[in-house]
Amino acid sequence: MITLKHIEIYKSYNGDGEGFVRCATPEEKAIMDYKRWSLIESLIQDISLIKKGLASEAYIKTIDERLKENCDSKETIQSLRDMA
Repeated sequence: MITLKHIEIYKSYNGDGEGFVRCATPEEKAIMDYKRWSLIESLIQDISLIKKGLASEAYIKTIDERLKENCDSKETIQSLRDMA
């Protein structure tokens, strides 16, 4: 489940996974794992496609469902949309 804290950590490294692995604090590493990092990247890419008008209605519905299933709140979903 993605939370605002996960997004905050992701943003603090500008989406640079390698930078996170090298420089993250033990607390950040306890919160964020590869699975969540990868999910955030994937959702941002999907939202970007939608914003650019490159997604079908079926794809948009699928992504909306993924967002609801994988994010803890509407605020988290909006934060991902803002980043895309």
